[in-house]
Amino acid sequence: MSGSDARPFEVAESSSLRVLWVLLPLLAVLGVGMWAQLHDNRSEAPWMEVTLSPPFFLMGGSAAWSLAVIVLMGIGLGWAFFRRRVELAGNVLDVRSTLYRRRTPVADLLLDQAEVVDLSRDRRYGIRFKTNGYSMPGFYSGHFRLQSGGKGFALVTDRARTLAIPVRGGSTLLLSLERPQALLEALRKVAATAPRQ
Repeated sequence: MSGSDARPFEVAESSSLRVLWVLLPLLAVLGVGMWAQLHDNRSEAPWMEVTLSPPFFLMGGSAAWSLAVIVLMGIGLGWAFFRRRVELAGNVLDVRSTLYRRRTPVADLLLDQAEVVDLSRDRRYGIRFKTNGYSMPGFYSGHFRLQSGGKGFALVTDRARTLAIPVRGGSTLLLSLERPQALLEALRKVAATAPRQ
């Protein structure tokens, strides 16, 4: 099965307003940077200057570069927030979530232990802290430590309806899907038809 034959599974809806957790701090820094530029515009400035106070980065006495970097960061992080995809391509489960991607062979999934859980109630799969992730209230993406002490890769947009799939080697996939049972059934079909090793 080629990449074009990949079967997508719809990620559970999440409020688009959550992106404000990324954009509002950047807008605040942008505003402070613009204020600092207008308030203290020096004519005899060095070619490049990095400061610990706003606007943090100046070129030729101008904060324009610093402001451009903040705008580009806002666009990039806003785009990443909406990058979410779960696909079954042949015998590989491909999960793309913000800045992260995890490709896991179906043979490595412990499907007999997979279940749909409520992360706020199930202590085994509750997210404890991020090790390399992107998170905000109600949204988790990337690598995390779980309440049980294990590792997890998360694309969580709905804590009440998350498919938890343990992976051989001690990790767990946590996926919020519109129809989590449909993915689980598709994975079981692929596993049943895979040649035994």
